[in-house]
Amino acid sequence: MKFLFVTGMVVLLFSCTKDSDGTMNAASNGSGKGGSLARFTIVDNNLYLVDDASLKVFNISNPANTVLRNTVALRFGVETIFPYKDKLFIGSRDGMYIYSIANPESPVLLGEARHTRSCDPVVANDSTAFVTLRGNQPCGPAEDGLYIYSIKNILSPTLINKQLIPTPNGLALQDSILYVCQKNNGMSIYNVSTAAAPVLRTRLTNKVFEDVICYGDLLICYVSTGLALYDINAAANPVLISVVNN
Repeated sequence: MKFLFVTGMVVLLFSCTKDSDGTMNAASNGSGKGGSLARFTIVDNNLYLVDDASLKVFNISNPANTVLRNTVALRFGVETIFPYKDKLFIGSRDGMYIYSIANPESPVLLGEARHTRSCDPVVANDSTAFVTLRGNQPCGPAEDGLYIYSIKNILSPTLINKQLIPTPNGLALQDSILYVCQKNNGMSIYNVSTAAAPVLRTRLTNKVFEDVICYGDLLICYVSTGLALYDINAAANPVLISVVNN
């Protein structure tokens, strides 16, 4: 549990950006950072946290006086939250839900994609959402796989591809490269420049990969033994830099 807390704080730290003088500030481009399995994320001066059935919005502009601004009721079984620009992608056991945070303290549901009950991490860009579904208990009966949705019509996400792969878990997106953790089955790396036809570029099989975050040219992987950091200057060919054991 202690290591999970530390990992969560790493996620929180990397939701900030560095100014030219090296100081850390909340992301100013409207988009935060977080692992696809995260339950909380920061966008500008707001921290968004999901529990099983609600989304809580905290103002953190003054860290010494953090204020709960709003609580939005969600469907039962919420598991993950992922920020992209002025939207939040929320994964639950029965679907993916897209909320607008154009008004940061008042998230509004824009669209949803329902599926058979399953665990549901999600990442996204301007046009596409990538979801991993795990169909083993207690998640539900869905088929294990990578599910790809067009979100060009944000009000009605459409499934455009399904790749059946074993034990999919956390995932991350860096430009046209998608990293999909598969626990004991390693991590698969796809080129998704054509989202409807992902191409498997390589697979790392030397660790048990749980979740992953892209941060510039750094790939931060949560593995069974701690953290593994990779150089991704060549995005499809990660080079191991260091390992931090828990």
